[in-house]
Amino acid sequence: MATIILIIILIVAFTNLIPNGQMQPASLLTFLFVLMRVMPIRRQIDGARVRLNSFQGSLGNVKELLRTDDKPYFKDGKVQFSALKRGIEFISVDFGYDPNEPVLHNITLTIKQGQTTALVGGSGAGKSTLADLIPRFYEPTQGKILIDGVDLQNFKINSLRRKVAIVSQDTFIFNTSIRNNIAYALEDIDEAAIYEAARLANALEFILEMPEGFDTTVGDRGIRLSGGQRQRIAIARALLRNPDILILDEATSALDSVSERLIQESLEKLTVGRTVIAIAHRLSTIVRADKVVVLEQGRIVEQGGYQELLQQRGKLWSYHQMQHELGQTG
Repeated sequence: MATIILIIILIVAFTNLIPNGQMQPASLLTFLFVLMRVMPIRRQIDGARVRLNSFQGSLGNVKELLRTDDKPYFKDGKVQFSALKRGIEFISVDFGYDPNEPVLHNITLTIKQGQTTALVGGSGAGKSTLADLIPRFYEPTQGKILIDGVDLQNFKINSLRRKVAIVSQDTFIFNTSIRNNIAYALEDIDEAAIYEAARLANALEFILEMPEGFDTTVGDRGIRLSGGQRQRIAIARALLRNPDILILDEATSALDSVSERLIQESLEKLTVGRTVIAIAHRLSTIVRADKVVVLEQGRIVEQGGYQELLQQRGKLWSYHQMQHELGQTG
């Protein structure tokens, strides 16, 4: 484009400044002055064009993000969620990321307040999907989810999510200080509360050993921390939120035995008095759960107490035997 502009200027200059085939000194000076003024503009236009081309990929991603026709938008409810008092009920719930390909089928389940409910099953059984329905990350395609008898869709989404905390295997740590990571999304948090949350999460010792303590910047995705340290930061974050509902999504599955022991101690403190949905990878972590729900291909195939289900010698028993054999051979 800039080259075309320059060619046009040259053509105009020659046709207007050389009427008799001879260029006058004044005309030559005028032409050179215009040319010198135009060249920097041409370079700026070329540079802007190069930058624009380099942004095309990013602009495409932003455009895709801002699309509204390919994303579900949930209608906000009017009821303020204050606390879980009785429990959560799934009533004949179906769900599919694609409506034509269901992931969960006819889920009927009661999660009592103050108890730990463990979800067990193979990869792709629907454990994480079921848990994600509780904070309304997705909406059921069929059936209802009730909290204390009120349809989940009637609650204000923000008020509900403030009372839910999630500790997952893949914890997201921000490139900021440890203090900011623990107090993420919370305002006016007392320094003593952050300190106490870190202590209860078994994170205080390693934090105080860091170069700048709580002010230490941990790098993108917490690259300066070990896996166990990242998990303890996530647990401290959950403790500080003081949630009514706690979702543990295989929080210890990728850790070594020492880190796992520390995380388990932290989780025991975190789960006291709360309603817990624990997605289990190692069955040893959910032996004391109040209820175990076994999922297979998006359906509940067993539910009951851990020992009760083992005595039935069904699906949980087969998982138990498999892990016991692997433990002996390992």
